[in-house]
Amino acid sequence: QMLDPSVKLPDILVQFTSLGDAVWETYGEDGYFVDLTKYYDDTEGASKVFWDRLEESLTEEQIDYVTRTITDGDTGAIYGVPTIETSTIDKRKYQPWINQTWLDKLGLAMPQNIDDLYNVLVAFNTKDPNGNGDPTDEIPLFGSQNSSNPAQVINWLINMYMYYNDGHLWQDYNGDGKLEHAQTQDKYREALQFVNKLYKEGLLTKMLYTANSAEMKQITTPSSGTALCGIFCGHLTIHCTMGNEVMYEYVPMPLWGYAVEGDLSCSLKTFITSDCAFPDEAFQLLMKLFSWEGSMRVRYGEYGVNWTDPDAGAKSDLGLDATYKMLSDLLTQQNTAKWAKIASCLNVYAEGETSQVDDTTDPWIKKRSEMHAESYKLFADAEAKNNPEKVCPVIVTTEEEQTKTETVRTNVGGYASSMMTDFCTGKMDINDDKVWNNYLAKLDEMGLDTHIDY
Repeated sequence: QMLDPSVKLPDILVQFTSLGDAVWETYGEDGYFVDLTKYYDDTEGASKVFWDRLEESLTEEQIDYVTRTITDGDTGAIYGVPTIETSTIDKRKYQPWINQTWLDKLGLAMPQNIDDLYNVLVAFNTKDPNGNGDPTDEIPLFGSQNSSNPAQVINWLINMYMYYNDGHLWQDYNGDGKLEHAQTQDKYREALQFVNKLYKEGLLTKMLYTANSAEMKQITTPSSGTALCGIFCGHLTIHCTMGNEVMYEYVPMPLWGYAVEGDLSCSLKTFITSDCAFPDEAFQLLMKLFSWEGSMRVRYGEYGVNWTDPDAGAKSDLGLDATYKMLSDLLTQQNTAKWAKIASCLNVYAEGETSQVDDTTDPWIKKRSEMHAESYKLFADAEAKNNPEKVCPVIVTTEEEQTKTETVRTNVGGYASSMMTDFCTGKMDINDDKVWNNYLAKLDEMGLDTHIDY
């Protein structure tokens, strides 16, 4: 859509979140955004800080992903400066936590397989493990498909049967070099049969498709101080109430299935517009933000006020070499000292993984970091032992390819997602061969395989 020529755009659009790939490409091609290719090509000058930071912080595969993400697939132009985030905490999809206090009280061992998990959930559901005299208030397994990746409990359960990454549903499942869709596999059906069993028996939360982050906090860390759930999937920062010590009852669960790693967080939402009279200076400003000092300022606040240099030899809670020491942690507070993680920056270990541990660290935050550290060790162990040698990377398509497959992708994705819900909740019988075969036939009718040709 053409903009009113009488309207003057700002010099820079910062973290303009409403634009998707197709939109910014269109506005760039129509001349509303400055093509920054000449700046990026000047690797020893204008964009040196950009390329230096990528090289020191990312793998070759990740750098390739960044360059493909920010480049217009049709013209080769680059119209913006990306926001990039790396985190050992956030990279782990589907993070499960189990109530160790409940296990100890009931004399149960840590689950090591599907059968163990089922038996533990039954015990959590029937033996009043929180000891409040009400055997009906416990939620054995909690999470939400309505929240961010770490909370998607069904996806975690599926990974006990097959490698399942909701961002990469096409994989070579048979080792024959042919990509197949995850939601057509026999192991996928087997996993949903188990999910449906848990749902029918009241072992999996009925809030599965409705709970938001705020509602999850009320269950994972209730204000009453009495734990309500045995196992939950979620992010301790997002899905637990800050300072609530119910979190202390939980420990990370080992992953006997697959450990799914999220993609590098890279988004192109900051642009220099064609109305900017000084694009050279505007790009310099964005490169200042992209530097380590600039990214720290954006994320954590002012040097010497909110954070400072670490002590010599200091370590973080995760055992990493400390790169800074927090003086006043503003990450979850409303303030004017920082922008959290907005704008064109590169946040490495963005969840505070290289912040120095010291005596002033809030005990709840310290405990949370320790839990994340142990969880990451379990994740890395499972990733090394269990994951397939090769997974299909992010597929970046041109606008033409997107247009050709858009209808098929939309229809297939919507139908498969809807049926996943119906199978899990029992609206459609996942155990009925006829129902399952009709589901597969419907996907074929929608053209499931056609966009692989592109």
